[in-house]
Amino acid sequence: MRKFQRFVVSVVAFGVLYGVYRYSFRTDSEGHYLFLLPGESGRLPGVEQQAVASSERERAVDPFRLANFTGFEYVIANDICKENNSFSELLGVVLVTSYVGHTELRSAHRQAISQQKLLSMGLLRIFSLGVIPPTERFIRQVSIEAEQRLHGDLIQGNFIEAYRNLTYKHLMSLQWATQHCRGAKYLLKMDDDIVFDPFYIQNYLSDLNQGDEQQHTHLLAGYVFRNKKVIRLQANKWYVSRGEFAADVYPPYLSGWLYIANRKTARALVAESQTGSGGFFWIDDTFITGVLAQRLQIPLTALNRWYSSNSEFLDCCIRDMKRYAYQCDYYVGPNGGNGKLIMEFIQELERCYDNACYQRPPGKSLTATCVAEYKQQISPDHGTAMISQMKLK
Repeated sequence: MRKFQRFVVSVVAFGVLYGVYRYSFRTDSEGHYLFLLPGESGRLPGVEQQAVASSERERAVDPFRLANFTGFEYVIANDICKENNSFSELLGVVLVTSYVGHTELRSAHRQAISQQKLLSMGLLRIFSLGVIPPTERFIRQVSIEAEQRLHGDLIQGNFIEAYRNLTYKHLMSLQWATQHCRGAKYLLKMDDDIVFDPFYIQNYLSDLNQGDEQQHTHLLAGYVFRNKKVIRLQANKWYVSRGEFAADVYPPYLSGWLYIANRKTARALVAESQTGSGGFFWIDDTFITGVLAQRLQIPLTALNRWYSSNSEFLDCCIRDMKRYAYQCDYYVGPNGGNGKLIMEFIQELERCYDNACYQRPPGKSLTATCVAEYKQQISPDHGTAMISQMKLK
């Protein structure tokens, strides 16, 4: 009898000791014990990521708001990243802000490089639209919905297409990507009339992704404008009153033509736009990558050498890729009103990368060999064209 009692006591004691052991140590998601070595802190693997997520939760984003516009909703919603699990670990999302009537430009982008090709590179493209304005006579909502059924790459917000609503479209793009493509490492925001080199940029993003620090720091990179004066001339399309923007000089900001951000930065910008502090500004690139970024103390990374300010340089690049297999000196530029340039540039680039194009030899730079009509479009006044005959430089 005593032996049985000692056996019972031993079993109970063992159970108590096991319970203390079992619940005194944390386990991972697979049930493996996580031990701390002498001198280690109590922070466990994954806590850093949890801290980032916690800080993001502190700056909650209202999905029904875009800056000062409440009651936001999607006219055309899109869950393309959620519909296929293979999209959960995207390298980047290409956010193309597009005027609702620019069906030909969107078609040019799709023909230049397909969604399937982009996905094979770890990228996904979406076009962001507003509601058809009452003055638009040549396009109907049924056509936009048919385009979505065919291609599945549109989102549309319930704000009217207008210059002074560009900030809403811009914020909608960032908000959609951070909420619906949470596995994407980077966001590439661009306008629909811009030509770009997706192969070079994909390599650039891949290199960025190799650095672990990029997961926990802000990234905002593109063409940096500095010390740009506010336009006070009322006849100018980009006139800004002192009531809209009191200072005479804008903070440093990125061109809305094309810029790169990581998800952490995009979400912080969206959250900051909803605080209401500092008001609202309708020039989207200045407000989002300038005013909001400055308020959050997010540094800007200059990639100015990527950009050509005129489409003729890109025309010359296409010519030289065909004739001499020369690499292009630029990766981003305007299409100059020519939708075909978007297709021709990317198609020649793909052949160039496949066949290992060469660097341009000394004395054969674009500035020395390309002479055409110069159209300056990256300018302090946000887009007013300056056209004259001159040697390109």
